Amino acid sequence: MLVLISPVILSVLLAGASSASAHVLGNTAAPSFDWNWQPWILASLALAALGYSRGLIRLHRRLERQALVGAGAIAAFYGGLAILFIALVSPLDSIAEELFWVHMIQHLLLLLVAAPLLVLGRPAIVWLWAFGRGGRRQIGHLWAASGLHRAVEVAMHPILVWAVFCGVFIFWHFPGPYQWALRDEGLHTFEHLSFLLTALMFWSIVIEPSGRRRLEDGPTMVFVVTAAILSGLPGALIALAPRPLYTAHAEGAAAWGLTLLQDQQLAGIVMWIPGGFIYLVAVAFVFVRWLQRGEPRRAGFSKRAALPLLLLCTMPFLLGGCDEDHPQNAAASDQPKRGASLIRSYGCGSCHVVPGIADANGHVGPPLTQIGRRIYIAGLLRNSPDNLVAWLRYPQRIVPGNAMPDMGMSEADARAIAAYLDTLR
Repeated sequence: MLVLISPVILSVLLAGASSASAHVLGNTAAPSFDWNWQPWILASLALAALGYSRGLIRLHRRLERQALVGAGAIAAFYGGLAILFIALVSPLDSIAEELFWVHMIQHLLLLLVAAPLLVLGRPAIVWLWAFGRGGRRQIGHLWAASGLHRAVEVAMHPILVWAVFCGVFIFWHFPGPYQWALRDEGLHTFEHLSFLLTALMFWSIVIEPSGRRRLEDGPTMVFVVTAAILSGLPGALIALAPRPLYTAHAEGAAAWGLTLLQDQQLAGIVMWIPGGFIYLVAVAFVFVRWLQRGEPRRAGFSKRAALPLLLLCTMPFLLGGCDEDHPQNAAASDQPKRGASLIRSYGCGSCHVVPGIADANGHVGPPLTQIGRRIYIAGLLRNSPDNLVAWLRYPQRIVPGNAMPDMGMSEADARAIAAYLDTLR
């Protein structure tokens, strides 16, 4: 029960921290490496660290050498705070504003690294001891009299925690909600708060460093594995998607020399493989704990077996991420041929000179000779496949009043035409 108090407190303290990393669209002209010295973030992390330190001092004086909180737990808690500092204060935060895949690293640090480390630190007990005897007694009376303990028992039911943790993760990584959060600072704060709070609940059940366990080790392994599968699914879909699904990072990706699709594929790989590896570490941890409790005489064997088990479980993730023989590659080889046919169908040659296209000798627009080697499109868009598709479909939105009309072109047609134009080098 006490394990959950600290996650809730820490989540409230850090509620405003993620607002400092809310993304402001359309203002990235060059790669950014700025530190995010937001007073609210620094004050929240400092308050958490000072409260924990004060509690440790009181515990040490009162219990002397009794190892209520060991050195490993202390290191884990301060390590968790350090990860939050890296995710929210270091230049990682400013880079995450520009690159989708770095943004995913930031999310994984909150969900899969900081949260379990904080839970391992048993902060509820330590923070409680930061208060004097009278303060601890009052907190205990309030906890019992207010009925909060019953609400926590309901909220921490394993099935409910699993559903909320997986649901929150999947919801915020749909293209729509993800980009809503980018455009609204308050919503982005709520997104990061929901990540941290649900992750702390999830890892409290998996690790449970104090008090009675809500799940035995066998069901806990199922708890983690099923969450890993559902959490890895968005990453796999994002990595294998044939077209960009998240357009909000277009300018930032261009500043780093990436196309939207490349940035998206890297983000999917980050979610899929490193994220899956962390879950597998957790499964190995629970498995070893299970063996140690069930067969104490074979504890040495279980420790030696942990690494081979982890490597064996990781193989499907690593091999799955190396498969490059996707069906769309074969279809992509036919795109330039189809694009040439579409150029004739749309009548592009009435306005442009297009090499390789019969009767494409118009002089209204610029000639498209060697367009595949040009740096910019229309003098302002960096020449990338995604930007060229956007220009072909919506030229009037990008440069209102220019001579090129909106043709009502579908994305599939635009990509085929862009594939042909890319061959003009």
